[in-house]
Amino acid sequence: MLKFGSKHDSNIVYKCTVRLLEDTEILECEYKPQHKGIYLLEYVCQQLNLIEQDYLGLRYVDNQDQRHWLDLGKSICKQVKDLDPVLFSFRVKFYPPDPFRLKEEITRYQIFLQLKRDLLHGRLYCGPTEAAMLSALILQGEFGDYDPEIHLANYVSDLKILLKQTEAIEEKAMEIHQKQLKGQSQSQVETAFLKLACQLDTYGVDPHPVKGLLQDQKRSQLYLGINYSGILTFQGSRKTHHFRWPDIQKINYEGKVFIIHLNYNDKKHTVGFKCPSGQACRHVWRCAVEQMLFFTSDAPSVVTGGGFFSWGTKFKYTGRTEKEILEDSGSPSREEPNIQRSSSVRRKASSVPATPSTPLQPHLGK
Repeated sequence: MLKFGSKHDSNIVYKCTVRLLEDTEILECEYKPQHKGIYLLEYVCQQLNLIEQDYLGLRYVDNQDQRHWLDLGKSICKQVKDLDPVLFSFRVKFYPPDPFRLKEEITRYQIFLQLKRDLLHGRLYCGPTEAAMLSALILQGEFGDYDPEIHLANYVSDLKILLKQTEAIEEKAMEIHQKQLKGQSQSQVETAFLKLACQLDTYGVDPHPVKGLLQDQKRSQLYLGINYSGILTFQGSRKTHHFRWPDIQKINYEGKVFIIHLNYNDKKHTVGFKCPSGQACRHVWRCAVEQMLFFTSDAPSVVTGGGFFSWGTKFKYTGRTEKEILEDSGSPSREEPNIQRSSSVRRKASSVPATPSTPLQPHLGK
């Protein structure tokens, strides 16, 4: 951890780097021992001219390659004390069910950038028809209207848009770009992209690798996804279960096992999933708790996690819930800010980001 000042100096300053949703853009930031996570998030949002920061967060990776969200209510130093250098990734943490209820286009633009990343890394998995349409919209945003004198042959072939990018999808994307999207502005493209993306089962899902505890599931690799609607399971790219928040009474964990307590038609059920490690299990539990508290209005602000055979874990939610955000009906007290858009599609020779990602299809790689 890079710091300036003596050990007992109250003015000691720590340095960190924040990678933005455009991989080529970073912020060099400073913080002091007394600063909590909210300080750094507010600083980053200020630099990006964002005022709707409730849906956003900062993620880091510890020395065991476990990802974490920076806790806004706790000391930054205590959370990253073993890291050197300190690197954060600015990401969408809570994907809004309806992005068009956000008040400013500049916030929706961050959602759009995040979804493009999700599409590239396989988190926003979809069928070939949707993949071609989303790719075509990205082409229109990057290149503008199709020009046969400029856009020659397979002009999408050197771009990396999808995790599994086939020639058939590329050809369909170019056909849509050439015939259906002429005249659409960058803003119109982003609107169409968001409308399609937020209808997909994998919208807002960050897959966690788990194994089922039922006999017929023990040999199968599953992925657990958590978003505004509840907890979902996927086998390969196929959604197998959807446990909705209203049906979930409690979530906790025992060692490596993440446990969901359900109530269907006044009947109680318990479902468990085995995580790769105890640390990974705690991370899944915490992610689930945060999503549940953010998207359900009647949830408590403090939740206890560990079971009888685990050390008890308490989590205190910091921030507003989505209900509080939506009830704050006042318009932003400023004019709509300009959006500084830049080309963000990678060439196929580009390197992957430092933050690990988990695709929904393990055979496709990370």
